[in-house]
Amino acid sequence: MSDVHSPYKMRPPVMQVRVEDSMDIMIVRDTTRRAAGLLGFSPAHRAQLATAAATLAELVLKTGEAHTVHLNGVVDNIRHGLQISSETPWLAGRSANNVLIALKSKMGDLVDEILLEETPTPTIMMIMWLDDTRSDSQGGT
Repeated sequence: MSDVHSPYKMRPPVMQVRVEDSMDIMIVRDTTRRAAGLLGFSPAHRAQLATAAATLAELVLKTGEAHTVHLNGVVDNIRHGLQISSETPWLAGRSANNVLIALKSKMGDLVDEILLEETPTPTIMMIMWLDDTRSDSQGGT
C-alpha cells in the first residue's frame, strides 16, 4: 500500500486498519471513533464518522479485495478535521463523476467532503471538519 493521499496538510493521529473480512469492519469503526476522539469530536460525531468509515470499508470489501482504511487528521488554514481514505485501484478508468455521485448519495450526509483522487491510484477520501457544534466540550484539540 502506498502513502496516504490528501489535498490538505496532514497531522496526527495517523492510523490505519487492514480490512480483509467483515470482522475487520468493527475494528474500522472502533479505530475511527478513537481517532475522532483524539481530534476533539463529540461522541455523536465520532459515531457519525465511524459509520462513514465502516460503510466505506464494507463497500470496498464487496470487491473481494483486502484493503487498508487510513485515518488521519487534516488541516486547511484554520480548519482541522478527520480524513478517512482507502485506495481503490479497480476504479481506474471509471467515471469519477459517477463514482462521486454514488458515494455522495450513500454517505453525503455523514461527512463534509467526498473526494476521489485519480492518480497515481484512485483513492476515495472523506473528510469531516471540526467546528464548535461538533466539538467535545470536555477535551480535544
